[in-house]
Amino acid sequence: MKYLYLISIFLAFNLKNLSAYQEITIQKDNNLQNYQELLLRINNSITEEDIISSIEKNIYNINFSNTQISLNVDVDNLSKDLYSKNIDYNLFFLNCSLLENFFKFNNKFENCPNFIIQNFEKDSYIYLNFNENYFRLHKFSKNINLKSLWFKLLDKNKSSYQLSIDPSNYKKLKYFTGLEPKILSYEQNKLLLDFENIYNDKQINFLVNFF
Repeated sequence: MKYLYLISIFLAFNLKNLSAYQEITIQKDNNLQNYQELLLRINNSITEEDIISSIEKNIYNINFSNTQISLNVDVDNLSKDLYSKNIDYNLFFLNCSLLENFFKFNNKFENCPNFIIQNFEKDSYIYLNFNENYFRLHKFSKNINLKSLWFKLLDKNKSSYQLSIDPSNYKKLKYFTGLEPKILSYEQNKLLLDFENIYNDKQINFLVNFF
């Protein structure tokens, strides 16, 4: 199965940095019932700026049922648009950040990041928690803005480079970046990728290993 998986990757992704849609399904709530409320929820989960027009250009196959909303998002194209406008944004875990209570402390979401307050000596700090992993974000204060912390989680600077990752992390890379980068080689249980993105290799390795 391992070799079949690798072969399928090589056959499917022989072009450089293909864009891939992210499929999202979210539960309706009292403030999420129609198209306009969906646009507003997406906007507020991504950035503090008004990007409604950009969102509308990059969401597809929107379906409303009695209890759920499903849609596809062109993460790569939306990211390029926002980056070109110098907007602080975060497109990670849209299925999570769209949840009504995502930007609150001490949630216990499964398969989603949580913002956790932990004490250390005399101070309290905000940690990003995912499963058993914790990453310190900021010293806690009553006026802290969780959305701002999330939107500025990683610095962005477009660059091209070769990236080496475990084959098992290729799917994660696609999920976080919205790209299916070209595979240059497979050696010593590592994929070497031709990669162009707004995150550097250290940031990418943080994403695929922390989450």
